[in-house]
Amino acid sequence: MIKGLYTAGSGMMLQMARQDVVANNLANVNTSGYKKDGTVCQAFPEMLISRLCDTKLNALGEETILPPVIIGSLSTGSIVTDIVTDHSHGSVKLTENYTDLAISSDGYFVIETPEGERFTRNGTFIINDAGILVNDQGYPVMDDTDSPIELAGEFSVDKDGNILVDNQVLARLKIVNFADIRFLQKQGDSYMDPRGQVYTEAVNPGVLQGYLESSNVNAIQEMVTLINVVRAYEACQKVVQAEDETMGVAIDSVGSVR
Repeated sequence: MIKGLYTAGSGMMLQMARQDVVANNLANVNTSGYKKDGTVCQAFPEMLISRLCDTKLNALGEETILPPVIIGSLSTGSIVTDIVTDHSHGSVKLTENYTDLAISSDGYFVIETPEGERFTRNGTFIINDAGILVNDQGYPVMDDTDSPIELAGEFSVDKDGNILVDNQVLARLKIVNFADIRFLQKQGDSYMDPRGQVYTEAVNPGVLQGYLESSNVNAIQEMVTLINVVRAYEACQKVVQAEDETMGVAIDSVGSVR
């Protein structure tokens, strides 16, 4: 009975962790460049159960202890072992705002933050009062010389990330890629931390001006997942209640005097 409580309890905690991930995905369904997360679950190592201390009478009428009898294996529950990010591209939507940029291929814009360079596919940019192209957090967007981009007014951007003013190239956006994007770590505000990975210049990034990349979250799919999570949680909860009632009966009955 105690094992049953632990197994069902671990299942409830697993579903709570899955619910947090799904809820975060749904909260960011309209966040430009957001990449959804998923959970990887794993069962605890199974335990081999044996029945001990069985006895029988031998030919002399003496009680002897039999060897252990293997009953089988027993799982002791499951846990969330990892939260992984789906880096697939979201759809591109038209905004007609000339400072909004989207990358239609692989690659990340480079933003200079107080913690150092961070990487994002959220191209929601504006020109601040100092004439610097910044993101929606106010941090400068970097060019390929690792400098902020100074702009006096409207500009155009070609598919390679060149920023043009009066048909003259003023700067080029620093757009980079990584050998293995699975190792990128999300840091909030659509930022990615490379965790020590060396980046390279993105080839043919396909920059689109006046567009933004939507999140890759499918709201309907996430709602279906959330419903399944709630049902699984309720099933584990009923198991805990049943085990608790059984233990209560056992405690009351074993201790009673007849």
